[in-house]
Amino acid sequence: MKTVREVIRRAPVWVNPEHTVESAIVLMQGHNVGGLPVMEGARLAGMVLNSHLLGASPTQRVGNVMTPGGASVSASASIREAADIMARTSCGRLPVMDGDELIGVVTDGDLLPELGRNYDPLTDLPWSDSMRAWAIDRLKHGEEITVLFVDLNDFGRFNKAHGHIVGDEVLQAVARSLSGLTDPAIDFLCRYGGDEFCIVSLRTAEDANLLAQTISHTVSEIRVQSLEGDGISCSVGQCGGKRTREREHVHYAATLNSLINLASRACTANKGRNGRASAHPVLSVSALDSGGTRLRLTRIEVVWEHRTARVQIDLQTANDELPIVKETLDLEGINRYSASQSAETDGEGVLKLVAETTILALRNFLPPGYELELTDVVLNHIATGQTIVTAVGQFSVEGFAIPVAGSAVLGDDPYRAAASCVLAAMNRPLSRIVARQKMQTGIS
Repeated sequence: MKTVREVIRRAPVWVNPEHTVESAIVLMQGHNVGGLPVMEGARLAGMVLNSHLLGASPTQRVGNVMTPGGASVSASASIREAADIMARTSCGRLPVMDGDELIGVVTDGDLLPELGRNYDPLTDLPWSDSMRAWAIDRLKHGEEITVLFVDLNDFGRFNKAHGHIVGDEVLQAVARSLSGLTDPAIDFLCRYGGDEFCIVSLRTAEDANLLAQTISHTVSEIRVQSLEGDGISCSVGQCGGKRTREREHVHYAATLNSLINLASRACTANKGRNGRASAHPVLSVSALDSGGTRLRLTRIEVVWEHRTARVQIDLQTANDELPIVKETLDLEGINRYSASQSAETDGEGVLKLVAETTILALRNFLPPGYELELTDVVLNHIATGQTIVTAVGQFSVEGFAIPVAGSAVLGDDPYRAAASCVLAAMNRPLSRIVARQKMQTGIS
């Protein structure tokens, strides 16, 4: 949500207590305002309004007719906070202070258009533009965000079976529940549109996953009297929570768009065929089977031509289960999976290019119905002086979108580390593929 500083429309104009009423009238008329802050040196002494000047002698001191003290608002306060102050004090304009400095005056006319644009009157939740501003600001300050996308199941059925008024009651009940589950200090909840809600959080991926499971359970417990026993359920998709700092070559809005899009797709994937929540509404990497890596890196080549890097990746099945992998995945005896691509980049960007090329090679290994996407590549500098490279992505299988992550030490060969962290991220998913194919074919 915007701050008060962002909606101030006028340069600061003020009077002091020794000014005459006539001077105040001239200033108000000249600047077309209905009130002025009264400053006594650097101190805010009060507020004088046009109503104070009616019937007053032109030669009277402003200090004799003003309202002493009075409310003010910080420039960093949200417009919602400013509106709350106005409501409590029955004042339609507030001096805006940046520390001890007066920087302007904000009026109810300045706030109303913003409040109407940013809040949904049905659920009393902000719309997505406020969420986006909050999330982008956190990214700019180097904080990591996790996105949870919440979609009500079969919401159209409520409207058709019970009418839109009851549908509105459902949305209000869900909004209240989500508000009770989120913490405004670390979460930003908004109504995204229709029957969709979105939460951007500073929680880790693991903590956000717990919140997602709690949301799914809590929504299923909601009872709306007008539904006459008809239950409510939701699907939740999640993405993010792994990055520790934003890179200069990444656009903040684009990063947020990617996270929202992946969370939305994960939410859709978590719906069952009939539109109801699947048996596992939120699935994380910890839910997968453990097992050894099934592919190994046999070749990595990075060739620079001016500012363009060309990357070649070769992968090969790595252990004694190779015949099973080849046969059950119908790979026609091929056990090498290669990919190459080139792009103009820089020293840090090439690590992501290596990771993306490794993803392309992995896709050649995956059977139909399986998908893998790279969300980000992160560099973390730890206390030992080492640098850790982490690949964050999403593995889609069996209708579920599963967040995955893997890390490697960025040693003498940073390109190999960038490829290795992708393989580490895929360690458990690849093991699951092999285990599933064994079950289907009866191979022990």
